[in-house]
Amino acid sequence: MKIGFSGHETFVCRTFWLKKGYDFVMAGRSFTQEDAVVFLGVGKNMVTAINFWLRGFNIYDRENNQATELGRFLFEGHDPFLEDSASLWLLHHSIVKSQKVFIFNAFFNEFTKEKSEFTREHLIGFMKRKTEEEEIKLFSDKTYESDAAVFLRTYVRANDGKVDVEDETANLLIELNLISMYYKENTEGRAVQWYRVNRQDRRDLPLPILLFAILDKYGESTQSIAFNELLEGTDSPGSIFRLSERALENKLHDLANEYHEEMSFSDTAGNRVLQINRELDKWIILGEYYD
Repeated sequence: MKIGFSGHETFVCRTFWLKKGYDFVMAGRSFTQEDAVVFLGVGKNMVTAINFWLRGFNIYDRENNQATELGRFLFEGHDPFLEDSASLWLLHHSIVKSQKVFIFNAFFNEFTKEKSEFTREHLIGFMKRKTEEEEIKLFSDKTYESDAAVFLRTYVRANDGKVDVEDETANLLIELNLISMYYKENTEGRAVQWYRVNRQDRRDLPLPILLFAILDKYGESTQSIAFNELLEGTDSPGSIFRLSERALENKLHDLANEYHEEMSFSDTAGNRVLQINRELDKWIILGEYYD
């Protein structure tokens, strides 16, 4: 995965930006046109940010100049205004797995395996270390700080008084509650902002979204998938959705009951396996959920 930072112009993706951007490009318009600010109704830097997030969430394929399947699915009928929280889980899954924005993929696949509680400085240090490991020249401190701030504000409302509360409420993935914030005193007695990203039940994660993520990662044909791979593997549902071991196991049992003709989940002598018995179409699964 290519390591890269910035491009968002320090703007977190707002809830309405993806549809606005999608409609814009599908109308044949370009973000480089001078009148883009007029048609999108935002400032010049926000135009750049919308373009960045449209690519980051894998809604529009800039290289081939066409909408992605996810973009068409959401914004051409099923949930154009992102009113169903399932759509937010889909978008979260997409930005992590698409690898279009480095920090999202690296955080949920690697950083969370090192730390479940951390400060912004811990996250910045991780990004610098990853850059050095790839033998890439370090970016400026401001670049790392900006990426960390935008990433965290995607999932957590800032309450430092420096940002507009109403704007923070509009940040796209906040209601997923994947990351929480708290304060802890340091050795000097000063309150320091910490973050927590625990594995949880994720009861609001719909089963069809979990199944979509499994099929998207491991393919739609008949196969056996080990439980530990589903829990800890790169881009696995356990890693992306931060599911606890018990939660994932329970959800897999529920999936096997719901789709009993298509799959089964077994636990023989501690060897837990999801068996897909029949080829499944992930987009049909999604469509049935929304319909």
